[in-house]
Amino acid sequence: MKRFTVEFDHKAGGNADKLNPAVAPFAENRYRKYHFQRESIVLNAPASSGVYGLYSALWIFIGEAEDIRARLLEHLAGDRPCINRHQPSGFAFELIPQENRLRRWVELIKELEPSCNDKSPRLKAARGAASDGERPSLVGQALYVAPKLGGEPEE
Repeated sequence: MKRFTVEFDHKAGGNADKLNPAVAPFAENRYRKYHFQRESIVLNAPASSGVYGLYSALWIFIGEAEDIRARLLEHLAGDRPCINRHQPSGFAFELIPQENRLRRWVELIKELEPSCNDKSPRLKAARGAASDGERPSLVGQALYVAPKLGGEPEE
């Protein structure tokens, strides 16, 4: 069993240099128990580039963003029906520079198998490009689909 110790000082102000991903790997960051609630997101999630995950008993969703805090707040507001159905209780994150974010996102999805990532056309494009070692062109691909009038957004 791998021992987990935390020896870093992280302020939510986006101090990428204060959080060392080698000290707190993504999946182990889960045990810091950041609650998926507005107060906890504002206090703990950095406004920095990286990957993040939502979980309850299992991993629900893995995402990547230029601003982790803003993206988590969008999810909390209910931007994805699949996430809402699974009712996440917590979140984890790892600070990653923009140029490495997509590769790490794909790795985490393969490793953790979250329930709400499997239908994403963006993920399919990224998986293909990540195996080739290239960043896919995401031009013209929406991060999420705006809701239609009178209905829920498509997943």
